[in-house]
Amino acid sequence: MEHSVISDMILQDAMVLYGQPKWTFGKNTCNTYEVFVSYFKTNDGNLLPSWPILEVIEQDEALTFLFSVSLLWQAARKTVEISQRAKANLTLSLNLLPRFAESENFVDQVRNCLAQTGLEAKRLQFELSELQDLNDQGCQNLNTLHDELGVGLVMGNFGTNHTNLPLLHKVHFDMLELDRSYAAQIPANERTCQTVIAIQHMADTINMHLCAKGIDDQDKFEFFEEIGAFKGQGSLIGNPMTMEELEAYVKLYALEKGHK
Repeated sequence: MEHSVISDMILQDAMVLYGQPKWTFGKNTCNTYEVFVSYFKTNDGNLLPSWPILEVIEQDEALTFLFSVSLLWQAARKTVEISQRAKANLTLSLNLLPRFAESENFVDQVRNCLAQTGLEAKRLQFELSELQDLNDQGCQNLNTLHDELGVGLVMGNFGTNHTNLPLLHKVHFDMLELDRSYAAQIPANERTCQTVIAIQHMADTINMHLCAKGIDDQDKFEFFEEIGAFKGQGSLIGNPMTMEELEAYVKLYALEKGHK
């Protein structure tokens, strides 16, 4: 697909957002939601899967910036709207492309979005895969948002292939998001269970939370709750859903404003 066609779709708000809930263990609530682009809508109403288009976007700096800014603003507006209608304090979680984080205008873009949409900084968190590296400017940008504004930072896909300890050292992450391949072996594989418990202990030691992905049955849910994981995500909690479905989910499970 030509870059100009992708650019036009982004500018025309053709991105179709989906959300997936992240459960807070021990509280039986769900106030954090990962939001992402699942489809792009064409002029004739057809829905195109997002993944092949995103592959093109990630290879182009200008498209990456345009897409990332548009997603940030669209998701922030939607989060504020749902929060107001549901009377709930919702946290928006967005996957972050390194090129966007490394751009000179990244911090200003985020500041402006928060100011214009009314989304509180503490209600925004960015997820960055451990498989991705950031340059010094990107690390500095993320730390500025975290330290000065209170934006949350999540290291995603933790434990895949290699563990990016240098990135963990440079960026002030709040949370490790455990790759779903670990949950797939729990509770049957004792070695995996022991490894995950050790990761939870490490997270506790460095004052970070742990989020487990791939929770698709009650045994997995109970395991992560018992070891002290903070959040969980998976089909048992909720599959990716439209924003309309997400709003209905929020009204059932989100903690209302005024409660802690």
